[in-house]
Amino acid sequence: MNEPYSPIHLAGDGAAVEAAIAPGRSLLGLWQIVFLVISAAAPLTGMLGAVPPAISLGNGAGVPGAFVIAGAVLLVFSVGFASMSRHIVRAGAFYAYITAGFGRPAGMGGALVALLSYTSIQIALYGLFGFFCTVVLGPFLHAAMPWYVYSLVCIAIVQFTGIRGIDLNSRLLGVLMCLELGILLVLSLAIVIHHGGPEGLTLAPFSPHHVFSGHLGIAVMFALASFIGFEATAIYGKECRNPKVTVPRATYLSVTLILVFFAFVTWTIVCAYGINNVVDVATKQPGDFWFIQSTKYLGSAMTTTMSFLLLSSIFASLLSFHNTIVRYIHALSGEGILPAVLDRLHPKFGSPYLASYLQTLSVAVPVGLFVVAGSDPFNIVFSWTSALGTIGIAMLQAVTSFSVAAYFHATKKDTRLWHSRLAPVLGGCGLLAIAIVLIGNLDALSGSDSPIVHAFPWVVLAVALTGVAIALVLKRSRPDIYARFGQ
Repeated sequence: MNEPYSPIHLAGDGAAVEAAIAPGRSLLGLWQIVFLVISAAAPLTGMLGAVPPAISLGNGAGVPGAFVIAGAVLLVFSVGFASMSRHIVRAGAFYAYITAGFGRPAGMGGALVALLSYTSIQIALYGLFGFFCTVVLGPFLHAAMPWYVYSLVCIAIVQFTGIRGIDLNSRLLGVLMCLELGILLVLSLAIVIHHGGPEGLTLAPFSPHHVFSGHLGIAVMFALASFIGFEATAIYGKECRNPKVTVPRATYLSVTLILVFFAFVTWTIVCAYGINNVVDVATKQPGDFWFIQSTKYLGSAMTTTMSFLLLSSIFASLLSFHNTIVRYIHALSGEGILPAVLDRLHPKFGSPYLASYLQTLSVAVPVGLFVVAGSDPFNIVFSWTSALGTIGIAMLQAVTSFSVAAYFHATKKDTRLWHSRLAPVLGGCGLLAIAIVLIGNLDALSGSDSPIVHAFPWVVLAVALTGVAIALVLKRSRPDIYARFGQ
């Protein structure tokens, strides 16, 4: 039976949540949430897309260590994030946490930045999907259709699937996630079984000499971008069993699984090429970087399979981000910030279907504008909008981490020093440092030195300040809505 999205504001225990949902309809379990959020991180897409530039522009053979550093920062962030989820169960997790720590104006700014960032990432993924479809499906179908035809078809499929309930989505995403993780794992194990490349299997990629060589900050920047999506654990709190227990566990488990998997897979691919050769190949053949080793160790048939699984990986990420954005829209409509009609649930599937249609429209229109402008799907649509989204998410994570410390300092609801003070502050500082590196290396992240790209940090700031201004206006003109926001 498809799982509905519960519109009821709940912050109680699992029994209270279950009582609020229609009888006979299942709640999300731990692994269903993990599937949803890891699918958003799109492991195969992250490995194929982020690792070559992280090696060539970042710290070279030390890239596995960069993934460990990024994962460690996010694990520290997760301590406060998970602690907060025990006290605040809201679909709009980022802005609800910021509101609790820094007040409603800051929370409203966070809500708009979250919508901007997640929508930008989804637009980027639609561009990437269309681009790879022309590369993978074009020759297979013997058709030369433009990229945007594939993207628009994908938009329709995501809308069709997304409206049919989160339980169905989680099961579908679980299958797709296992397939993409599986092929990367098979490749990595094949490399290990054959004892690596010219220099064999070595732990040198984790040594300080290699990890801290070159431009570590750029490598960590690409690594962090590969983790985006894990923070969505908290938005499913109202739809899971015993959210005070399930959400923290799902958060820790998601980050740990992504961290261990990414570190292992990147270590094996570096060993496959060898410490002395990996940078040269990543620089000269970034598009074939993984496929060269796949063909060598697994054969051409598996390499073709990897190409098709890349498409399913992008689709899984698109569907996961669709779910995330819909829940933000639904939460904001329930609080009176967006039209109340968006709060309606589908009579059959129990999903916020009007919010789903709005989300689809919010990406279809920008994609259409890129098409009219004749923009390149990879160099413009994907590269630019993913850079914008990554900046926004990194800043949101940093502000959220600091807001957790502020919340627990003011309320004393969690007096554990590490969970309520040290970890949130350390995590926030680490994320802020990475965000600064992002802003300073936008040309590397986006592949462009366009003035438009360099204006992205100011765009994020302008959106945040717009949210603050809206909150202040509501405080004077609609105090009832203002009082309800983020609570």
